[in-house]
Amino acid sequence: MAQIINKVLVLLIGNVERLEELKPGDHIYTYRRYGLYTHHEGYVIHFTRTGVIDKTCLGCFCREGEKVHFLHSYAYGRPLLEYRLRRWGTCTTLPDTKLSQEVVNRARELHEGDDFGEYDLINNNCKHFATFCRTCLRASAQTAWASACRRKIKEVKEWAMEFLQTN
Repeated sequence: MAQIINKVLVLLIGNVERLEELKPGDHIYTYRRYGLYTHHEGYVIHFTRTGVIDKTCLGCFCREGEKVHFLHSYAYGRPLLEYRLRRWGTCTTLPDTKLSQEVVNRARELHEGDDFGEYDLINNNCKHFATFCRTCLRASAQTAWASACRRKIKEVKEWAMEFLQTN
């Protein structure tokens, strides 16, 4: 029974990590704003809302003001069914092909060069950064739908403007 409860909790909230279990290069995150969004990290180098690639301690990463958040590990290479059953933003079907040291090296290079572009909540955020360090792809399923909606709105707007100009 305890195993079933544990599996359901993992599906709903993701894996909760203890600091001593973390390895360099792990993609970790915390829930922010009452679980409305997640803040993702690769190791302790992260991409901030100010557009800066910052290096910080895990304790600092877990804090938001006086509140301390649990760490969760982001899971790569999950089967499609598990991906669809788990809480959104806790895993991906993207393969995890990089060695831990490769992930750390990429994050350090990006940190030293402060070279990940301007922060954009939808198209270039902390999850894009952590996923990029891990897979070389700027990806975030959490924001993909918003990006698709933005494109559709732009298309409809352009169509409407064209329609109004021709009539």
